[in-house]
Amino acid sequence: MSKTWNSLYLRSENTDRVIDTLRRSLTDLGYTLYNPFGLIPGKAYARSVRLFVAPTRDGWVKIIGAPDEAQFPPLSADTSLLYTALDGTRADIRAYVNGSSVDLIPALTPFLRPSRTADDLQRALEATSNFIQDDSPSAGLPFDALPDNVKVMAGNVNTGQAQKMFARLSGDLMKKVAGGDQADAARALVSGGDAPDWNSSGGARIQALMTVLTVPPDWREPDFDQLRDSYQLHERRRRNPNARVYPGDDAVMNAVPDALIYTPIYGGAN
Repeated sequence: MSKTWNSLYLRSENTDRVIDTLRRSLTDLGYTLYNPFGLIPGKAYARSVRLFVAPTRDGWVKIIGAPDEAQFPPLSADTSLLYTALDGTRADIRAYVNGSSVDLIPALTPFLRPSRTADDLQRALEATSNFIQDDSPSAGLPFDALPDNVKVMAGNVNTGQAQKMFARLSGDLMKKVAGGDQADAARALVSGGDAPDWNSSGGARIQALMTVLTVPPDWREPDFDQLRDSYQLHERRRRNPNARVYPGDDAVMNAVPDALIYTPIYGGAN
């Protein structure tokens, strides 16, 4: 079963203001703010909202995690908000402007990259595959993100044959283990296990969308769980530089070396 990947992007140059709005909106909705990274374990809640806020970059503030949907109107009260989620293979993409839910095309057109058009945005929202279709700038989502040397190699690939080969190989793998104990493992291998399936049509749609918008290129990273675990260790080391180091701690910290630039916002309700 895949976990859900969630991120929210808010047009703003003021991270502190976004943080204040997030906290206020949570308390207005009946949540109690708490700090799970303190010395004393916090209270357990039946429901929780767990978020990390990144510093503003290129006019966007990234919020990692799944907000309460009732926070979308106050967060977008005087700006634009883009919410994206990938649940298994299903993409959820929504936009709010000035406190109201709006259609994606008019809401996002003002934030297209200079070389992109509303038609490119429409195609991105209808994307179903991560396979490179051709080498034109508007052809597909991954091509623009590839290094130049890879683009040259990709131009010589028959993508139709590549897609058929992948489908055949993954199909053969499933046939060999069908009905056996290894079936679930094989499905996890093909789908990416617990990770969101970025090779699905939903994953393709989100990736395609981000290639045409001015959202910074690190829109997908870091992963929430990775950031949470790294933040906890960095915070412990900040409080006590002589804190005991356990096996694996350094690897977790190095996964997100700048974890402390993010602001955690946690709220719980019963």
